Order: sequence, then structure tokens, then C-alpha cells
Amino acid sequence: MKTKKVTKLWKGKFVSVRDYEVDAAIKKGGLKILHGDKSMTLTIDELKNLKTTLGQTVTGKVTGKSYRLFDIAWTPLAEDSQQEKLI
Repeated sequence: MKTKKVTKLWKGKFVSVRDYEVDAAIKKGGLKILHGDKSMTLTIDELKNLKTTLGQTVTGKVTGKSYRLFDIAWTPLAEDSQQEKLI
């Protein structure tokens, strides 16, 4: 599973992920997005069904690489399924 750490939410409720990050996450079995102390997980099927936000490509200022953005609604997990519980 690929992990992506974000520092800002777009419009306070969306996480922006680039198309090549989504492709890498599909190959690695899913995407875990971290923001602060919360996280959310996307399965391969959810990643394959994402729709791009922009119909056009964006060119990175530093790398000059072209990409498309996916804006995903930020819905953090109430509890992490991989973390054990205290009794």
C-alpha cells in the first residue's frame, strides 16, 4: 500500500492526488492518505473509479512534469483497522 502525507486540504474538505501517484498506488495495492493525526484508505477499486478534477493537464513548476489532479473528499477513518485495541 502506498502512503501519501498531505499538509493542506483544498476547500477544507478535499485531498488532491496526482495521476501518477494514483497509478503507483494501484500497483501497490491501495492508497493510505495521512493528514495530521488522521488517515483514510482507498482500495484499488476506489482508485480505478476516480474522476479527474481538471480536464486539462497541469505542469509542475519545479519538475516540468505534466499531470492531472484527482480531488478526493477527505473522510478520515474513525479508527484504524490495523491498530490493536487496548482492553
